[in-house]
Amino acid sequence: MSRIAKNEIIQACLDGIKTSFDEYEAWSEGEWLWNAPEYLLTVNIAKKLWEIDKSAKFITLEDNVRETLKSADAKIKGKISSKARPSGRSDIIFWWGKGSPRGVIEVKNAIYNKNHIQEDLDRIYELLKKDSSLEFGITTFYIDRHFESPNATEKLEKRIEEEFIENIEEEADTKGYRVLSDYLCIQDMENDAAYAVAIMIYK
Repeated sequence: MSRIAKNEIIQACLDGIKTSFDEYEAWSEGEWLWNAPEYLLTVNIAKKLWEIDKSAKFITLEDNVRETLKSADAKIKGKISSKARPSGRSDIIFWWGKGSPRGVIEVKNAIYNKNHIQEDLDRIYELLKKDSSLEFGITTFYIDRHFESPNATEKLEKRIEEEFIENIEEEADTKGYRVLSDYLCIQDMENDAAYAVAIMIYK
């Protein structure tokens, strides 16, 4: 079984969010994705992950964090940090083909600043600290913005780069992790722009 590359996983996240935008815009006669429920993004991302043309994977949704760590053979001493929110659930678990968790994917809708995803980032950092089969965590989200002046895509891309990617790269580096990221323009208008973003933190 061939291993699925990290950039393929990131691309599936972006494609899933774009599909969600296109679907919701069609269903609602023009509403943008920020009006949609978050689970629409989660399901479409899972579908895109499944469509990757390799067999070395399977995907589950809403798995309990504590049980995920057990399945990953994590070496746990004492209590699991509250930052991992062990009684909570991760949106998507991406599994190795042999049957252990490879990565967690946290999905958010209508995000505008890093504080909105900090809890998810903290969970990812805590999970990756464990000696386990977990290799990565992804925060992936939809972001849009209306600006009173033109060049909306340029302004929103600048925000994505500076507010999210650069800050997370610095934060992850202090914890000994690496970052792989990408973003996709979904809607490009003079005063309005919409993007899908995926940021992978990995060992």
